[in-house]
Amino acid sequence: MFWDENFAYCIGIIASDGNLSPDGRHISIVSKDIEIFENCRSRLKPTAKVVMKASGHCSDKKYFLLQFSDAKLYRFLMTIGLTPCKSKTIQLVKVPHVFFRDFLRGLFDGDGSISIFANKVSKQPQVKMRFASASRNFLEWLKNEILTHSNILGGYITKDGRCFTLSYGKKDSTKIINFVYYSNVKFYLKIKYLTCMRASGETVDTLLLGSSAARHGGSSPLSPTI
Repeated sequence: MFWDENFAYCIGIIASDGNLSPDGRHISIVSKDIEIFENCRSRLKPTAKVVMKASGHCSDKKYFLLQFSDAKLYRFLMTIGLTPCKSKTIQLVKVPHVFFRDFLRGLFDGDGSISIFANKVSKQPQVKMRFASASRNFLEWLKNEILTHSNILGGYITKDGRCFTLSYGKKDSTKIINFVYYSNVKFYLKIKYLTCMRASGETVDTLLLGSSAARHGGSSPLSPTI
C-alpha cells in the first residue's frame, strides 16, 4: 500500500469508526458525517457506495455506511494493528512517523471531541480535547506517540462507563490543533476544524476552509462541543 497524508487520515478513521468483517475482505465505516465518507471513498475505493442505516433499535436512518470489499487492503490493515472486533483489543497502529499527524487528525474526526467552556471560578474560557476508545492500552500508546511526535507532556486517561478517554487541557489541546491542521491539509471534518480554531484562538485558514467547502458544498453550523 502507498502511504500519503490522505491514506494516513483514512487509517485514523478506520481505527476509530471502522470495522473489519470476519470474512477477510470487507471493510466498513459508520458515521453521521458525510464528509468522512466522501474523503475515505475518494482515497480508498472511489466506486464504493454510501448508504444510510439505522443504529440499534432505532428505525430512523441517521448514519452513513461505507462498505466495500478489498482483500489486499484488509490484509494490510491486519499487518499494522487493525483486526475484526478491534474495539477492546486494539493495541497500536503502525503509522510512518511523517504521517502520524494525519492519522491523528483522522482519529480525532472519528472518535475525538473538543469542548469549550467557562471556568467555574475565573469564568475564563477553557478547552478540553478528548480521544475515546474501549481499549486503555490503545490510549496509552496514543498518548506516548503524541508525546514522541509533538513533545506534548500532558494528557490523562479516565474511565467513563465501558469506554476510556484520553483528555488534554487548553495548552496541550492548542498544540495538538497546530500539529494536525497544517497548511494545505486536504482531509478533515470542517465543523471540527472551525471549533478547533475557535478553541485555540487561531485565525481560520480561509483558503483551507474554501477548499473543503468546494469539495463538500456549503458550510456546517458551528457548535461549541464537537
